Amino acid sequence: MTSPNNNAFLNTVFEHILGIAKGQCSINDDYIFSYNDANERRILEGLLYLHQDLELYKIELRRAIEAEYKVKALEGKNKQLKQFNSAASHDLREPLRSIFSFSSLVLKDNQDILNEKDKTYLKYVIDASHRMSNLITGLMKYTTIDQFKNTSEIDTKFLVENICLDLNELIKSKQASLHIGELPTINCYGLQIRQLFQNLIANALKFSQKEVNPIIKIDYIKIPNKHQFSIEDNGIGIKTKFFEAVFEIFRRLHPGHEYEGSGIGLALCQKIVEMHEGEIWVESEYNQGSKFYFTLSDTL
Repeated sequence: MTSPNNNAFLNTVFEHILGIAKGQCSINDDYIFSYNDANERRILEGLLYLHQDLELYKIELRRAIEAEYKVKALEGKNKQLKQFNSAASHDLREPLRSIFSFSSLVLKDNQDILNEKDKTYLKYVIDASHRMSNLITGLMKYTTIDQFKNTSEIDTKFLVENICLDLNELIKSKQASLHIGELPTINCYGLQIRQLFQNLIANALKFSQKEVNPIIKIDYIKIPNKHQFSIEDNGIGIKTKFFEAVFEIFRRLHPGHEYEGSGIGLALCQKIVEMHEGEIWVESEYNQGSKFYFTLSDTL
């Protein structure tokens, strides 16, 4: 059971997690050992390790991305990156699991004595841990998406129909209508193309207008040397000044409490399209809807 004296510590933990989320950390060894309670010291130590690991991960990720654009022969780097991702995923997730478990347990066992402010703080901690875990997953997808490049003949209409089945619960909850045009069979990297369509369709569902049933249209035309697809929606739209920014990694146009996400999805889409020697862009009218276009080479 958590005593009222521990409420101050919970507030402290929450403040440190907010700082870590911003890339800031005021925890050091002297600060940790200023606490007499061993459990509290372990929690603070876990937060310090989390901050240090995240900073190291950001440095390595930045180096990897820079190398991607400077060096064409990435086989050796990709192998190192894969090994790093595996270790980083494990090392980063462990303190997150500890924080998530501790916070969830405190909230569950102390419902009767915690005030609403304390409960809110704990829920913030739990949500922040969940978002960090999703961010790590997204980063790993982004940095490893081009490591499994196996081309095959893909019936894109069949692929989109299967994606819609996977998203069926979300489609039903939104009361969305999907209209799938005549889509071709193409030679492509199948795993990545599935991720591309899934991200764009899921975004069209997620960024829908309140009290407006989503209408999503998926179409295709053949252009010289390229396949051109489009995914159109009647959602919240994008302001013109953000047409390029939406494809930047970690770029979010909306607060997390309004629309969940890691800011990696469209950057991943752009990376997949570039793997297929194509381009991706958006046309949109704010509060009216968006239409994402992408091209893929027909000589892959």
